[in-house]
Amino acid sequence: MNSMTGYGKAYYRSKNQTIGVEISSVNNRFFECGIRLPRELGGLEPNVKELIGSKIQRGKINVNVVYEDYGSGVNQLIFNKPLAKEIYTHLLTLKKQHKLSGEIEIGHFLNFPEIFKVQKTNNIEEKIWPLLKKAISQALVELIKMRAKEGTNLKKDISNRLKRMLVYVKKVEQLSLGTKQQHRDRLLKKLDDLLNKKKIDEVRLEEEIAYIVEKADITEECVRFRSHIKQFQSSLKQNGSVGKKMNFILQELNRESNTIGSKAANTNIAHITVEMKEEIEKVREQIQNIE
Repeated sequence: MNSMTGYGKAYYRSKNQTIGVEISSVNNRFFECGIRLPRELGGLEPNVKELIGSKIQRGKINVNVVYEDYGSGVNQLIFNKPLAKEIYTHLLTLKKQHKLSGEIEIGHFLNFPEIFKVQKTNNIEEKIWPLLKKAISQALVELIKMRAKEGTNLKKDISNRLKRMLVYVKKVEQLSLGTKQQHRDRLLKKLDDLLNKKKIDEVRLEEEIAYIVEKADITEECVRFRSHIKQFQSSLKQNGSVGKKMNFILQELNRESNTIGSKAANTNIAHITVEMKEEIEKVREQIQNIE
């Protein structure tokens, strides 16, 4: 089980090039990848996204790539010799016309950036991709390792909270053992007071009381609650993306706890269901960061 929070970086240098990659991730409902590449490597964005998507299923991913070239042949310096010659001719003409002193120097040509131009070769992305892929893969290893470590901590915390929920539901079951009879006795007393000892159909009365008491029974809800806990515990042991499944199971746990609280005719049970719901809410906060 992995968290969606993590960070990884890697730097690789060949003879004439350096690639640096930093990858960070935070929680998100879906897979979302933002990539910042140098302009000359912009065409590699689909490759980067596909590589990261093959390793990560959920989370908002931010990728930052830096690239330096030290004359690897990827970039070429183009010298516009005809233009330089034409500029030299014009400078000579101006010097003679205006009777200017001094010699024409190389520094004068630096005022004309059009003479020199840096041009990238057509296959730059093809040449850079193996090195970039290596750097991204290494950064992903660090990122995934951090997400797994954080996932282990989340798993431990959630497991402890699930155990506490089982303790709570056991207490609820124990308290509910005598509630049927208590509920029945209270109903009879109220009816007796309301009817003021008037004669009533005893059989029909027993049927109605049995129906009301049965509606207040929370046995089925407790059984389902235990079942959902078991499913959740099973999900904790699974690999891959389990966050969405856990969120669904948690909704069911919350629904059962609400029903138990509303049906319980016992103050102590009502108090315990409040504790159960607090644990459920804490688990909900934790699973928002599970992949």
